[in-house]
Amino acid sequence: MPATHILGIDISKDKFDVCLRPAADEGPRQAATFPNHAKGFKALDKWLGQQPVPHLHACLEATSRYGDALAHHLHQQGHTVSVVNPLRTRRYADSRLVRTQNDAIDAALIADFCAKENPRAWQPAPAGKRKLQDLVRTRGFFLQQKQQCGNRLETADPLSARHLRRHIRQCDATLGKLEAQIAALLKTEPDLARQVALADSIPGIGTLTAVVAVAELPPIAHLKHAGQAVALAGLDPRQKDSGTSVHAVPRISRMGSRLLRQTLYMAALAAQRSNPVTQALTERLKAKGKGGKRAVVASMRKLVRLIYGVIKHNQPFDPNWHDRPRAVGLNGRASDGDEPSSPELASPSVATA
Repeated sequence: MPATHILGIDISKDKFDVCLRPAADEGPRQAATFPNHAKGFKALDKWLGQQPVPHLHACLEATSRYGDALAHHLHQQGHTVSVVNPLRTRRYADSRLVRTQNDAIDAALIADFCAKENPRAWQPAPAGKRKLQDLVRTRGFFLQQKQQCGNRLETADPLSARHLRRHIRQCDATLGKLEAQIAALLKTEPDLARQVALADSIPGIGTLTAVVAVAELPPIAHLKHAGQAVALAGLDPRQKDSGTSVHAVPRISRMGSRLLRQTLYMAALAAQRSNPVTQALTERLKAKGKGGKRAVVASMRKLVRLIYGVIKHNQPFDPNWHDRPRAVGLNGRASDGDEPSSPELASPSVATA
């Protein structure tokens, strides 16, 4: 059923501003502000009940975790919800030459963006996956703190070094507890444990890397092909060519999970030594003169495709898959996994897709 009304939401830590407008045209608008907690959500429901709103499409930006509770609440109320990248709404505002920015104006812009672009509906992740993601991201935070303390320890004076070593020990203890909680959670979530085991079957992917990949990637059933998983990891190539003078070196987009990229970097280094698929890829790239970090990034992309393949087909890693025909790119050649490709090109249904 198409939406009759659009609700643009500008979310922040303590409050959220809303703008309600008809979906078909500009029409009359209603604006309000509510506190960002459970009582504010109930007040929003009451406010919406006073408006003639047969079917609502709510849209908000993915701003840290501030909008998660509201998005879940609106979804439970039966509304269509979209959670969009803030860069999309910012560029939309730029296209309209908006010169003034405040919360009320942003809510109205988000409503107009939703009415024009009709972003896809958001689906909440299962409770077990949300818990796993929270644990994985908390572990990533403490791991980063430990690494920062270790880096500072190299040049610290003796007095500061004592505090740094103490904090490193505290981080180690917290990391151990978090990893134990992750293991306990997986015992109660057999589907997540199965996905982790499948990803762990790939040479170069350890158990913790597999856990991060399963937590950070959306459910594989929601993805049409492996290229979408690569994009969600921020590893898709971004190329900029214009006219005869602008020919930028292709780089990865980085528009995805930073934690997943950081974790896959070390996994790719290991996979280049132990995984026959990434070994062959690295050798092909070196033969073309594309070694070093470029080969590592290509190996990271290949690992994401392998993770997608084994989970989608519910089969452990099989090195013999790489002998089957690979995806054919727009230029008619088999893809090495290093050339830019269209995200709409479907990958072959094999474990090395």
